[in-house]
Amino acid sequence: MAKNKGSKSKTPKKGSSNRVQDLSALSFPAHLQENEIIEELRQTVQKLRIYYSLGKTLTSSLDLSEVLRIVVEKLGGLIQCRHFALVLLDETSNHFYFEFPKPPHDVSQDGFPLGRGIIGHCLERGKGDLFQNPLLDPLFDARIDGFAVEKPSSMMTLPIMSRGTVLGLLAFFTSSTEPSFGEDQFRLVETFSDYLAIAVENARNYRQVQELTVSDDLTKLYNGRYLHLVLERELARSERYKENLSLVFIDLDNFKQINDQHGHMVGSQLLREFGEFLLSGIRTSDVAIRYGGDEFVLVLPRTTKKDALQFVNRMLDQLRAHVFLKSKHLTIKMTASFGISCSPEDGKNIDQLISAADRAMYIVKKGSKNGVYTANQPITLIGSRLKS
Repeated sequence: MAKNKGSKSKTPKKGSSNRVQDLSALSFPAHLQENEIIEELRQTVQKLRIYYSLGKTLTSSLDLSEVLRIVVEKLGGLIQCRHFALVLLDETSNHFYFEFPKPPHDVSQDGFPLGRGIIGHCLERGKGDLFQNPLLDPLFDARIDGFAVEKPSSMMTLPIMSRGTVLGLLAFFTSSTEPSFGEDQFRLVETFSDYLAIAVENARNYRQVQELTVSDDLTKLYNGRYLHLVLERELARSERYKENLSLVFIDLDNFKQINDQHGHMVGSQLLREFGEFLLSGIRTSDVAIRYGGDEFVLVLPRTTKKDALQFVNRMLDQLRAHVFLKSKHLTIKMTASFGISCSPEDGKNIDQLISAADRAMYIVKKGSKNGVYTANQPITLIGSRLKS
């Protein structure tokens, strides 16, 4: 075949490819490429270490509060987030409530209906999402989605699933002064959903087993054996986070007269209803205990003595207005004597805290009854009210 005389070979001149490589190197030097790869590998190794540490601890912990602490310290640090909330779903009422942060005592403890707000909507769908500007979302509910951060600039939701069932949801927030979340951070928290689900389920199962052995058969509250267990845990936590822990001792006034007048079966029913009365007025983080007989104890985590006193005074007003044993066609009204102690000011160990609350309660019991006294405070009773 005849060659085309007009065509010439286009073989590059010697050294031209080297010049291209040299230009490439000048625009992005090899040592910078290597540094970038090394930095990327370093970050990957760091993340893997956190994955391993977080996953191992989450799946081995049986305390839901401990699980939350781990999430705060590990996962929050990994995505550089300071604001988060964990809500759990109450399967019986189909409402959700904040496990962390805890609402104050003056906020309704009934929870929120499934589907309400961005958080409730994500819970209902069982699907997480990234919201770059939640304030503009038509689902935004200030009471729910603005609970951890009043006006979040971005938020991420991560439902906690187990065997296809939604157990709760973890939400992360940024404030207006912080950088908004991106897709990378959202994908990062998604990887922990399985770990968190296992941890929450294990903690719930463990709590249910424990409740079988530390529950009072009559009132369904915790029994006296549980008091030392919960105080040991809560005192350690309050010391770790430099928070207050309040203890309330309660003794029903003139309960013996109820037994003498109406019989022990009516007395037992009254104790059951009083247990229900206590549960209706406390937060999910608080613990109600039947200490023995007609004595009860409330453990109030993250509560100052002043807040505990305000809470008990409200409970006193409600108790004075409450009518017991309507189902028995009786109209019995009860009063009680309350004593309050608070850690660390009234004691840093279990025995000191219990003794301080017990002594405060007996000051009321031996006086006017139907009132409250706080340990180691110059507070006097006038009638049935307090004056400091």
